[in-house]
Amino acid sequence: MQLTCTEIRRDTQDINTYWFEADQSLDFIPGQFLPIQVEIDGAIEQRCYSLASQPGQTRCSLTIKRVNNGLVSNHLADSLSVGDTLQAMPAAGEFNAELYQDQALILLSAGCGITPVYSMLVSRLAENPDADIVFVHSASTAEDRVYVEELEALASQYQNLQLVWCVSNQSGDEFHARLSEQVLAELDSNLASRVALMCGPDGYMQSAQQWLESLGLAKQHIHHEQFQVAIPETGSNSGSHTLTINGQEVTIDGEQTVLDALESEGLPIFAACRAGVCGSCRCKGDKSKLVSSTTGPLSDEDVEQGYFLACASQVNDDMFVEIG
Repeated sequence: MQLTCTEIRRDTQDINTYWFEADQSLDFIPGQFLPIQVEIDGAIEQRCYSLASQPGQTRCSLTIKRVNNGLVSNHLADSLSVGDTLQAMPAAGEFNAELYQDQALILLSAGCGITPVYSMLVSRLAENPDADIVFVHSASTAEDRVYVEELEALASQYQNLQLVWCVSNQSGDEFHARLSEQVLAELDSNLASRVALMCGPDGYMQSAQQWLESLGLAKQHIHHEQFQVAIPETGSNSGSHTLTINGQEVTIDGEQTVLDALESEGLPIFAACRAGVCGSCRCKGDKSKLVSSTTGPLSDEDVEQGYFLACASQVNDDMFVEIG
C-alpha cells in the first residue's frame, strides 16, 4: 500500500502529525498501528506507528515524536515533505477497540502515546454518543499537549466525555497537576467499574497501572500499548553463541537480541515495531535455548512449537533458526 503525504502539522516542539492519502481504503481496528517502510541512505527501514484516524477511509494520520537516536522518526521530522510517498503494510496490534465492549472507559495517555487512545475515543463516541468516558492526557507544559483543539471540541459536543489535562509544570484552573493516585481517585468514585486503556512512556504506564489497581480496578481490565521492548536478563552475556540459518552461521553475543545478530549479517528479516508487539520478526528455534521478554501476539501453541520474536529474544546456547 502506498501513502502520499498531504499535510504535516507541528503539534509540539518534538511531535508532528503527518496526514497521508492511501491508494486504498485502510482496514484496521481503532488503536492499531501501521507498519511503514522508509528508505534512508539506500536502506529500507521499517517502523510501526499508531493510527490516529478512523478505519474505512483512504485518508489517515500518524503522530510521531522525534526521539534521541530515532533513525526513522528523526528522518521523517527532518526530511518528509508534502507529496512524498511511503510504503505501508497492513495494520496490526492487539491494543485496540476489541478490548472493551459497552463498559465505561478511562483513557490515559502521555505525549504521542495519545494516538491510539484518541482513535479509540473517536470510534467509541461514533458508535455510542452517550458512552461514559474519562480521557486523561499528561504533558510537561500546556504547550506540550497534543490534539488540544480536537479533544476540547469533542468535550464540548459530548457532555458524557470528561476531559482532563494533567500538566506537570504549569498551574491553572483548567489543569490538574501531575497524574497521581489522588488525581485518579478524584475523577470518579466508581473507577473500578471502568476499563482502562493507556499508552505512554513505560514509567508512566507502570505507575498508572499501580494506582488503578490500588483504586480497585481489576488487572484484567487494564490494557496498555508498549513500543519499548525490555531486554531480558539472560545470564548469557558472558560469551557468544552460533545461530545457524539456512546453512549460514551467525555469531550472537550474549547481550544481543536475535534480531540484532541477524541484521548485523544482512539476513532478510522483517522487523516493523522492534518492540515485541507486531510479530513481524517471528522466527522458530529451540524454546529451551531461548529467553524472551515477551511473546507478543504469539499463541501458547506457537511458543510451544518454538516460535519466538527475534526483537525480544536472546539465546543461551547454539541454535538453528528458521525465519518467518
